[in-house]
Amino acid sequence: MGKNTNTKAKGPTLAIHLPRDPGQLHTHCFASWAAIKADPAHFTNPPDVVKTDAELAALATALQNAAGKDPVAITAVHVAAAKVRQTWGLLAKYAQGVLRAGAIEDAAAIIANILMYESKVGKRAPKPALEAKRGATSGLVRLIALAVPSAVLYYWESSLDQTTWVAGPQTAQAHALFPGLTPGKVYYFRFRVFTRKGVMMDPSQAVSLMVT
Repeated sequence: MGKNTNTKAKGPTLAIHLPRDPGQLHTHCFASWAAIKADPAHFTNPPDVVKTDAELAALATALQNAAGKDPVAITAVHVAAAKVRQTWGLLAKYAQGVLRAGAIEDAAAIIANILMYESKVGKRAPKPALEAKRGATSGLVRLIALAVPSAVLYYWESSLDQTTWVAGPQTAQAHALFPGLTPGKVYYFRFRVFTRKGVMMDPSQAVSLMVT
């Protein structure tokens, strides 16, 4: 008899596509880690829980300490960010193993929930829904979102703590300039969309940026 060449699909290969900016990195990874810990049905035993919590806390502290642009403090931010990136590489391997051992039809929803991505060879990494970039002048931030079909208006918001949100500009396009921000502070940004059907959509995922 010939060999059975049928092999079981190994399941998804995960990619993380982490933001380059340390502030956005913290926001992304904090949300990703919270989603993993909130899903014990799938992620029963995440590795290095205490270490991961500590690394995220260390990055948050480093970002606050670097608000005054002290060179030593800024270096500490990059060191803390590097540790978080390394941990997320290992965390992706753990999540990948969990997904490959589970029901393949559940994988896409779980991957999206933990803010990771299925690797697609030969394709570009997914573009984030919202990006925050430093503007040409001090205190100015440029926001760029993926266009939402049927959008009439984009409502832009900022926050210093992700609890209290301050209304910003309203635009007909999926981009905006957010002026008058305080240099040295880490701001969070998000947007809402009002559609042609008269529906106000839920807020987008927040991104963060240290204003210069």
